[in-house]
Amino acid sequence: MKKTDALKDLPFPLRVYRQVPDDSGHGFLVKFAVFLKDRPGSLADFSSLIARSGGNISIFHYDRSTDSSRVVVEVEAARVEDVHDLAVSLAGRKYAFERKGPLSDEVSVTSPENILEIKVRLRNEPGTLAALARLLKGHKANVMYMLYDGDIDPEVSDIALATKGPEEIDGILDTLNGKGYHYRVVYRGSEGEKVENIIGLKAVEKFYMRLLKLLDKKDVSEMRKLVDSSREIYGNLVKFYSEAGNNLESADVFEKVLTLASMSRSRLGQRFRATEMSPLEPAPGVRLHGFRMPTSENIYVFENDGDLTMVDSGYGIYYRDIKRLMARKGLDASRVRRIFVTHADADHAGTSGYFTEEFGSEVFMHPDSRGVISSGNRAHGTGGRLARLNKYYTRLINTFTECRFPGKINYFKTKPTGSLGGFDIIDSFAVGGLKFSVLSSRGGHIPGHVFFVEPSLGLVFASDYMINIASLSEEEKGSLGVYKYLLTNPNSNHEIFKEEVAALKEIISSLDAGLRRQGLNALVFPGHGDYYAFAGR
Repeated sequence: MKKTDALKDLPFPLRVYRQVPDDSGHGFLVKFAVFLKDRPGSLADFSSLIARSGGNISIFHYDRSTDSSRVVVEVEAARVEDVHDLAVSLAGRKYAFERKGPLSDEVSVTSPENILEIKVRLRNEPGTLAALARLLKGHKANVMYMLYDGDIDPEVSDIALATKGPEEIDGILDTLNGKGYHYRVVYRGSEGEKVENIIGLKAVEKFYMRLLKLLDKKDVSEMRKLVDSSREIYGNLVKFYSEAGNNLESADVFEKVLTLASMSRSRLGQRFRATEMSPLEPAPGVRLHGFRMPTSENIYVFENDGDLTMVDSGYGIYYRDIKRLMARKGLDASRVRRIFVTHADADHAGTSGYFTEEFGSEVFMHPDSRGVISSGNRAHGTGGRLARLNKYYTRLINTFTECRFPGKINYFKTKPTGSLGGFDIIDSFAVGGLKFSVLSSRGGHIPGHVFFVEPSLGLVFASDYMINIASLSEEEKGSLGVYKYLLTNPNSNHEIFKEEVAALKEIISSLDAGLRRQGLNALVFPGHGDYYAFAGR
């Protein structure tokens, strides 16, 4: 082919080629990309314009999953005048030859049951593709994917489309039969094809459908908020990783969010498995139970005089399973009088509201947790990209795990009564003969984080500042990896966090040194993983 200069002055990026003479009568090929609105009928109007201009479409490619507005076409034309007419018609309809605005990432196809994919046989002559597109427009079907390549097969087009409902699919097929079309159904929504295999769906729509199935939620507005939060996480992660010289695909982020949602929801009822730590009797009449939830977070239960006191409470979605777990261990959940929460993350506070509602349990937290809860942002009060990531992550994790905070929270005092290792002692509580000091963190992990320390016995509830990674299974480590991926860093201020970890270790080391003279060790109760004897760690 030899490129012609007949239309070189037209202000459109049309590539025009003169064909080697053949029997088709088409002397020219015109290649271009155009940007259409993602709505029913757009492709029909566009292809009809080409037919009216005397053009015969030889290649037509539209894939809504990669770009919901871009169409690439190759048109055969008999004369240079036909090429000119096509260009004038395109200009008259004000078609765009370059993108105006960002890629659309809206969820408009929400159910696989409304989708139809067919391979249709067409006559290789001008106007046949336009006629098929008009037929689909008559049913208000939105084409999601269309591929016609005359070089591969001049009589077959592959089309995927979204309809208003499953009944409309029957209507389209009936009309095709009535018009004498020969076709093969590749997929229709009733067939249960995996969403990820459906062509033409945007990544965000595949994510929406998988999320909808996973959560089994009927509230569309709530689902859209979750999708919006996931997209915001993706947008912020893209910036974060690009600054580090790495690329990030939206599908990767959506897959991690789905993993986040499924980690807890797939381990309920008969699939719920908690790891029980060895019970302790730290003081006369006091028994301490530790349980690790399926997603690695710990809850601790003190048993004293028939009453139960909890330290941290696990994801809200585990509430029923935690009650059953307690019953199997001879613990009556209705006797949970108090819940002391180290911080307002969903995996540590998620069931607290349920216990309050059902049994009147009192919940104790740091006053700074109030802002975390009310703003729905675990990094409340901080700034920068990590704060934005935390905001959207908090919305997702709280919804996925059905976190429920109490309507009424008892807040610790904040006026220091002393200090320990550089941490302010702000309050205290007793469990039988155990006397715990409440230490306020300096905000390295999350605002309102506290530690509970029983100095005489060296019992230190350090939560997420001291994690026993070695005791976790590979699956449990994977759970923590998902959190880190989506947050890039789970700590509000990592430098302060590192300083606090070092200070905590100094406190524990000092307590341990005194206890070793009595043949004892300080015990660390982490937020994830088994408790352990410090023993100079």
